[in-house]
Amino acid sequence: MQQGSWDKVELSIQFHAMWLIAVLILVLALLIFAYADTKKPHDFPPGPKCLPFIGCYLEFKKLMKQHKFMYRTLNIYHEKYGPIIGLRLGRRFLISVSGKDAVQEGLSREEFDGRQRSFMVDHRTMGVRRGVIFTDGEEWKEQRRFALRNLRDLGLGKRSMESMIREEALELVSRLTEMGKKAGSEGVQMEKVYTIPVLSSLWTILSGQRYSQEDEKLKKFTGLVTTLSRLITSAGIETVEEHKKTKSDGEPRDFIDTYLDEMKKRDGEASYFSGLYEKFSFKNVWSSEGQLIAICDDLFGAGTETTSYTLAFGVLFLLHHPDVQAKIHEELDRVIGRDRFPTLDDKPNLPYLNAVIYEIRRCCNIVPMTVPHRCVRDTEFRGYTIPKEASIIFNLWSLYMDRDYWGDPHVFRPERFLVPDESGGWKLKDEPSWLLTFGLGQRRCLGEPLARASLYVFFSVISHGLRFKNPPGCPLPSTEGVQGFVAGTGPFKAVVEPRF
Repeated sequence: MQQGSWDKVELSIQFHAMWLIAVLILVLALLIFAYADTKKPHDFPPGPKCLPFIGCYLEFKKLMKQHKFMYRTLNIYHEKYGPIIGLRLGRRFLISVSGKDAVQEGLSREEFDGRQRSFMVDHRTMGVRRGVIFTDGEEWKEQRRFALRNLRDLGLGKRSMESMIREEALELVSRLTEMGKKAGSEGVQMEKVYTIPVLSSLWTILSGQRYSQEDEKLKKFTGLVTTLSRLITSAGIETVEEHKKTKSDGEPRDFIDTYLDEMKKRDGEASYFSGLYEKFSFKNVWSSEGQLIAICDDLFGAGTETTSYTLAFGVLFLLHHPDVQAKIHEELDRVIGRDRFPTLDDKPNLPYLNAVIYEIRRCCNIVPMTVPHRCVRDTEFRGYTIPKEASIIFNLWSLYMDRDYWGDPHVFRPERFLVPDESGGWKLKDEPSWLLTFGLGQRRCLGEPLARASLYVFFSVISHGLRFKNPPGCPLPSTEGVQGFVAGTGPFKAVVEPRF
């Protein structure tokens, strides 16, 4: 073989050797990276082992398919690893916190007040972060302070609020009475019967207008609230534009007028009310008006669904426990009589009814976990390192179903909230700190006063006027609930009868 041929062979061998070495180095680097990718940060909370690149996603997905609800899936991990667990799903860290002490401490920590961004959240406000539920930072703080202060001034927590709710409750009694007569023993579809009345009372506070529960415009808004887009539509903009044309400066009729006054007051300032930042990307609405619509959307969505679903669960539990309903009726007849409906003034004298509301809130589990929080900086929490940008979920279900505290958490038993009084009757216990249905800390529910008043007024007025029974021959509907951002009852019917 000629020298030139040997040179070519030698070059070919060297070339292939170099490629082999490069491939081996690449494979070795990938193996080292894959191994390193299975490691968690130092002092990270305990949890399942991580696979390279995907973390524990496959195991988590398998458990989700098996247990259906995310809080149940996380509870499997809590039983194995303890009250604070850490998971890596893909490239993101998820921390789940359970147990009263850890949950209360975590909800009070300022560094856990952030919110994660996502396509679905941004989509509801046309790609711009708006509102007070899914935002954070200075904008969120400024908007939350304004909303809290002005909602309080407009009646949230005051007697004027009771009359708005009471009017809706009384109309609902009349509507349900008619619906019950028409349906007879077949029963009335109950899962969404409270949605329009609850929304209407909120609408009155925010927009200054009240509609009949049969009004088509109100029904249209109800449909919008229960969809992803909610009020970030032409209907929401139409309402704001209508207020701008009819309002008088300095004389607010409702929350929208108050917000528009603040926008005018801040005009020219570099604030989140002035509109000097980017335009809201829908029909050229300024960012501040988009913020107004988004806040209303947050209040409608969160307030309507949580309150109406809790009340629907209330009916469901009464179908399962007719003895509880009988005790409510006995107390109402004894304290209120039959010639008038209950008011907020009667609340201290109705311990059993209030205990039932507590137990409904505990058992209905409509919000078993908080909306995911975001850790805004690296921090230490109960001996563990929580990395910046980690998502944090607080497991409220773990408080409501704690066997050590409640004894029989899976039993619907209102008497757990009562103690004997001096006269031989019952007295309502102070609301236990284990009942965190309205949250805690800076992320506490904005509409808590309205929600509390709504639950009491609707439940007491409806219970005073009506009796619910399971349709004859039908199995009792499940109390498990239907998975969603806010868990509902699922479809069910009840025979509705006037009590007198």
